[in-house]
Formats: sequence, C-alpha cells, structure tokens
Amino acid sequence: MSGILYFDCFSGIAGDMATAALLSLTGAEKELRKALKGVPLSGYRLSVERGTSAGMAGVRVHVNVSGKKARARHLPDILALLRASSLPEGTLARAIRCFEALGEAEAGVHGTTADKVHFHEVGAVDAIVDIVSGCFLFELAGAPKAHCSTLPGGSGEARSAHGKIPVPAPATLALLTGAPWRFGEGEGELVTPTGAALLRAFDAVFEPPPEMTVRGVGIGLGRRETPGRPNLLRVVGGNPLPGALGRDRVIEVEANIDDMSPQRFELLIERALAAGALDVAILPATMKKNRPGWVLRLLCPEERLEIVSSAVFSVSTAIGLRFHACDRLKLDRAVRTIETRYGSVRVKEATLPDGSVRPVPEYDDVKRIVRSGAATFDEVAFEVAKTWRR
Repeated sequence: MSGILYFDCFSGIAGDMATAALLSLTGAEKELRKALKGVPLSGYRLSVERGTSAGMAGVRVHVNVSGKKARARHLPDILALLRASSLPEGTLARAIRCFEALGEAEAGVHGTTADKVHFHEVGAVDAIVDIVSGCFLFELAGAPKAHCSTLPGGSGEARSAHGKIPVPAPATLALLTGAPWRFGEGEGELVTPTGAALLRAFDAVFEPPPEMTVRGVGIGLGRRETPGRPNLLRVVGGNPLPGALGRDRVIEVEANIDDMSPQRFELLIERALAAGALDVAILPATMKKNRPGWVLRLLCPEERLEIVSSAVFSVSTAIGLRFHACDRLKLDRAVRTIETRYGSVRVKEATLPDGSVRPVPEYDDVKRIVRSGAATFDEVAFEVAKTWRR
C-alpha cells in the first residue's frame, strides 16, 4: 500500500476504461479471468484486445452479454451475488462498497432508499463485471494510494432507463461531490456513474500526486471516438520518492464573525466542505466592541479558493476573507476497506515515523452500523480492530 496510482482522466473515466487501464498496467489478464469465474454470474464473455484511439495505443475491454434485455436488479440482489462469490476478501469488500455508494447516490437522486433503487444500467451484467474487475485489479496492484486529476464534465445529454438526463449524470455528481470539475468540457458523457463509483471505492484524492518514480503506465480505451481527443484513461503507477510523500501546500482562509446566529454554522460548514474545503474550524473569540464572536478557519486547495470563498459568502455574514499559503507535513496515509460481520468499514491507516501503523475506523461507517442497531460503538470498534489485525 506504499505505492501510488495517478488516474489521469484526460477524457473522463468509465468502468470499462478503468478496468482496461488497470489491466494494461498490471498485465494480469489470466488472474482476472480466474477471479471472475468465482462470481456466480453467467451469460457473458470478457473480451480484451489491443487497439488505438486517435493514434494512441492501449487496451480495450468489452463485456459481451448474451441476450437482448439487461436485467434490472436491486442493491440487495447484487450484494447477495457478490457475497456468494469466491472473490478475495479485499476485492469483495471494495466491490460491495462501490455498489453501496452507487445505491446511496441513486437513492438521493430518486428520493427513495438504497434498498429500493432499481439498478438498470449499473445492475446489468457488464457493469457488475466492470466493477468487480476494477476492484480486483486495484487490489492486485497493492491497493495503492490513488490520486485523480480534475474531471472533464462533458456536455449535452445522456440516455438512461428514465429517458434523457443532463451530463454529468445526477448520480455521478452525487458520488463525486467535492471533486474538481471542468463543466462543459468535451462532448457527451465523459464520467459515468460506474467510473465515479470506482474512484470512490479506490478512495481517490483529487490532488496532484507527490514526486514519484514511475514504474508503469496503463492505457484504457473507451468504446467511442470523441472529436478532437483520444478517448482514453491513463493510469500512472509509481513509488514515492523518499521524503516526498507527506508534504503539500494548501490555503488557509479566515474570517472574524460577530453578528451571525450560531445556528447557521451547520449549513456554512456543509456548504464549505461540499465546495472543496479540506477542513473547517470554528474558534470562539472576543471581537471589537467586546463582542463575543467566532474565528472561521478553513483549509482548501489553491484551485478551490474562489469556490470555497463563494460558499462562505453565500451563507455567512462575513464581508471579507483573509488567506495565505501554508506548507503541511503529513503522515503517509492510506484507506483500506475491510469486511466485518457488521458490514464493510473503511479504516484509515497512518504510518508513524517509526514505521508502525495506526488504524482508525471511518466514523461515518461506524455511525451507519450503530444507527442500524446492529452493534454499539464499542462493539464495532472491537470487531474492526480484531479484523484489521487478522
């Protein structure tokens, strides 16, 4: 998990493109086909071939499905299918998390619950194979720390089971809220829901990768030609240079506020994080005229400064913001998804200077389990610690 993968989404990302790029990088076609045999899914044939797009060579993957009509599935159907497989533990946990993220996004779009969502396109055989394949190849690469470029938003409309929808698709935006986008760039749908869900499942961070030694490059080709650009996804794999990982530069933004109801801070924090803020803090302070007030302090990437500032101005009573660049030292961190008897839980792993690893379960995942009534906080923490050590 000490390696790095950089997803260069020059022409976007889709499930088949991510699988093809990772297959191009790892060369593990034989291992992938063996893993897919352990999934109780029939009626398809996996095609892997070399090809080109606008003169650029790469790998193209296609799932040829027998029959004319794709079967619509619910989330519990897909999760049951995955749990009945013989996939490796890491692949299974990541694939489950991928579909759970898709279910939550679709449920939010359609105003229902994840269990009741009909998966049309992403419930089809080809989408299941794409997601399982992407997760397997990512795990095979060592579950490295994933970085991702800014995403091209595409333009126009896309077809779905519900008719025409705007690009990017609503579920795609829900999955990648907070990611940097270039809206209006490119023709058609460039980032698909399955591609977005895989980035979520890979715990990709939307920031440039650190200095690294490049060990390999994978090129995954899409199935259609796009005017003016090759339709491909490039994945660069490498190892961080000694001392390079753990340093970056962010912008610290501050404002003094003494005339705003504290009730509005909840919405302010929510909007700031959705706009791309990395962290938000509210500090009590005494202001001019001896008024009690607050110091609002945010961290954000330099390219998100204007968007984050607009979010602050739209909700707060601040009429000015001060900001300056800060250098940060960070522990080497990675996120691993483990499957416990209570469900999948993400674990943040921080490597300390002495080489030891400090695991911390993701609070949102623990909270989800506790709210379901399956276990208490202490029981989940004990189960996660036991599973992680194993």
